[in-house]
Amino acid sequence: MKKSLFVCSLILSLAMLTTSAMAASSQKGLSLNINGNLADGQNPIVINSVTLVPIRTVSLIPNLKVDWDNKTKTVTVTDSDTKNKLKLTVGSNSAYVNDKKVAVGVNPTVKEGAVYVPFRFIGEALNANVRWDTDTKTVIIYKPTQTLLQRFASNKLEESRNAAIQLPRISLHEELAGTEEGGDGGTYYFPNKKSNSFIYAYRGIAQYAEVKDGAAWVKWEGQISTSKPSNKSVIPNVLQVSDKAWGDRPSFTGKIDFFKDLWKTEQVKFGTFDENGNVIFEGEKSLPNKGKDIIATIPAE
Repeated sequence: MKKSLFVCSLILSLAMLTTSAMAASSQKGLSLNINGNLADGQNPIVINSVTLVPIRTVSLIPNLKVDWDNKTKTVTVTDSDTKNKLKLTVGSNSAYVNDKKVAVGVNPTVKEGAVYVPFRFIGEALNANVRWDTDTKTVIIYKPTQTLLQRFASNKLEESRNAAIQLPRISLHEELAGTEEGGDGGTYYFPNKKSNSFIYAYRGIAQYAEVKDGAAWVKWEGQISTSKPSNKSVIPNVLQVSDKAWGDRPSFTGKIDFFKDLWKTEQVKFGTFDENGNVIFEGEKSLPNKGKDIIATIPAE
């Protein structure tokens, strides 16, 4: 009898250790990407397959302000863009979005002196975009402003393009190191008359991004080559890359519009290449909106 109890106890102990090890392993490999930036040192935890983060992590989401009432153990998150407000209480399964009562799923909790809250719940309750990338074990949360979303949806190409390059830019791959010293602000390339994809070239590295669901998703990155044009041209006779790259290399053909950020002189140089890489239009203008709106109007677009 004693032997049986000992065996059962041993099996139970091993099961608990295995479960703890699996939980620790899943948490150790978990990453957070907030508005395109990797958030290190946040120490997320997982309870019942739900990711919880310290309340300080929530304040990293743009336009969200976090307040803590120690007396009532209540977290209040306010969206300064939409004015929506969310209230959660430690240990309670209920929360309030403005005046509407909703179920949390996993209660806010206290761990090692820090208040942890369910990350996805907060994001979705305040209309942020939340994604899970299985390959990189990354929780992605981003929240573009309503103004940016409206500008991107504009039928004015200049407005839409300026919004596209200011939306959260998200890459789930380790970025390549620059090969050149920093100088001007880089160059953006757009297919003629389009705003939903672009290439950004800066410090010897080119990034290709596609705009979808309120963010610019980086799909490819490559080291720029200064050699003669080859079959590795991204833009014929304009932008060549080396073998050092990741993702699916894009190919921009036809007319291409370019915008070079000359922030030192508060100017932008812009123009259009034809399908052979020859400049068929070129101009300059000052940088408006504190240097954010570098995209200019291309004639005949």
